[in-house]
Amino acid sequence: MDEPGNNPVRPDHEPKPVDDRPQRAADERETLADEREAVLDDRQDQADARDATQNVREERVQRILTGAGQRDGLADARDTAANVRDAEASLEAFLHHEEFAGGMKERRMAALDRMDSKTDRTSSASDRAELTKADPEHARPDA
Repeated sequence: MDEPGNNPVRPDHEPKPVDDRPQRAADERETLADEREAVLDDRQDQADARDATQNVREERVQRILTGAGQRDGLADARDTAANVRDAEASLEAFLHHEEFAGGMKERRMAALDRMDSKTDRTSSASDRAELTKADPEHARPDA
């Protein structure tokens, strides 16, 4: 018989090789899933950054448009006041020929108001035109 310390392996008692293919396949699927998730996270971060940039740009545009609208409103009010003053001065000069110099002062002030209105409208139009120009820093490559 065999000695107790020396136990030869018999062919019918050999350990069967372990089939680790299913585990390797599962590990590979998990690794691929992790990689896809990392790519999706990067895309989400990029989308969030684009959204934040777009929000800042939209707020800037809204401030510019609001300012331009306010200047246009002021210009309209000045034009209306200038037209009223001019009409009153013309009527006064027509009815009272001796007060011609006073009417000229009112007409001059009305003309200055119209010039200021024109400046405001030009500035507003310029601001709006700037918004339509392509901003190379924020230009979209797919546009």
